[in-house]
Amino acid sequence: MSHKQSNHPKTSSFYNFLSAILAFILWGGWAYYINGRENPEMAIISAITQGTASFTITLLMVHAVSWIYHRLPKNSWQILLPAIFTVSVTGSCLAAIHYTVGTPEIIYTISPALSVAFAFCLYTAYKLRKASHKQESL
Repeated sequence: MSHKQSNHPKTSSFYNFLSAILAFILWGGWAYYINGRENPEMAIISAITQGTASFTITLLMVHAVSWIYHRLPKNSWQILLPAIFTVSVTGSCLAAIHYTVGTPEIIYTISPALSVAFAFCLYTAYKLRKASHKQESL
């Protein structure tokens, strides 16, 4: 059985993996900092939770943005809607995970990461748009 290959432009594996590693380091460190004032043990749990979630979510976001992007009509919503939907879903999951592990400062822990995630999703969709225009001009 053969798999049909898509001709849609994609982001590189290097871009995806590097972005995920940087997300783990940055947002895990932020979670440790913001939650470590009163309880160092909880800071470590929050940092590992946020770092692991950020790594995973970053990898998933790239695929989600690409998948949504390629299913929308070619207009300005093609850049904005994938970011809105992806960050809404991943942010809700992230809040639920932090609530489950008992992170004390959930809003302060996830808000900066979600803001950057939104910009990251917009940039990823923009990269897809640029690659698509380049592909069309060939």
